[in-house]
Amino acid sequence: MVELVAVIGASGAQGKSVLKVLSEHPDKYKVRGITRNTGSARVQDLQKLYPAVEWIAADLEDMASILQAFAGVDIVFGNTTYLEPAILQKVDAGDFDAQFRQGKNMVDAAVAQNVKHIVYSTVVSAAEISKGKYTNAYDPEGKAKIKRYIEESPISSYFVYAGFYFQNYLQAGVRIGDKVVFMYPLPPDSKQLYVDIEEDLGNTVELILSDRDKYKGKSIAAGEGYYSGNEVAAAYTRATGIGAEFRFSYIPGFDRPDINSMFDFFAEFDGFSGVDTNEAKQHAHKPFTTLDQFWAKHSDFNP
Repeated sequence: MVELVAVIGASGAQGKSVLKVLSEHPDKYKVRGITRNTGSARVQDLQKLYPAVEWIAADLEDMASILQAFAGVDIVFGNTTYLEPAILQKVDAGDFDAQFRQGKNMVDAAVAQNVKHIVYSTVVSAAEISKGKYTNAYDPEGKAKIKRYIEESPISSYFVYAGFYFQNYLQAGVRIGDKVVFMYPLPPDSKQLYVDIEEDLGNTVELILSDRDKYKGKSIAAGEGYYSGNEVAAAYTRATGIGAEFRFSYIPGFDRPDINSMFDFFAEFDGFSGVDTNEAKQHAHKPFTTLDQFWAKHSDFNP
């Protein structure tokens, strides 16, 4: 039986990865892309690449649209985005549950439409892992709260934790003199779990769906390996021959206490505590992209 999968945020990095991989299995899955603007250039490009995907406009703030989008759906891949301007504006006004409400609407609509399975992309609670040191990292807190809400629902649930994106460095690199400098809000020697989000988030979700009895209720990381910023810069140089270095720097446009606290938490604590960081890499049906392979694909990057 072919199952209908609704992919929330299907034109974004995570949703697009899931859409891409599941579209490779038309004998198992029919993909419905959910996005706020089905007329966007991103969606038009994806329609050309994946003509079998059905597109429906819906917004996690609008319950009626989500109910319509989930009609007849068997599986939901869900992801909520804290860094949306509308969410940040609400947080700045003191509404710290803005992201949670989007997730709650997603779950409530799925329950109402008798969706059988939900795979949610989440993050550990910084407040819980740090024993109260980091309480204002509202993005992880919102996602962790959504995870708990999903666990209380009657839907079979599965949880994926994405590593830091290799792709972030395509925006973080700037040319300074004769070298490329990668600027990111982590200490240069801080090793973090990284993933090629365009490929291997989807591969992780496909693995989960292929063996639901095994992964039901489990927390699985989408990550290829642990690397420091210094190692990312060295791998870039190996691929391009261009000198590079890594420097700590907050993200322009997102230099905010709540975002900075999240990065500080990851630098100090295990941001994947309780999460299996090896399962997907070892058992996915396609090999994960390594750091060197990523830069080989992007060897033309020269800001």
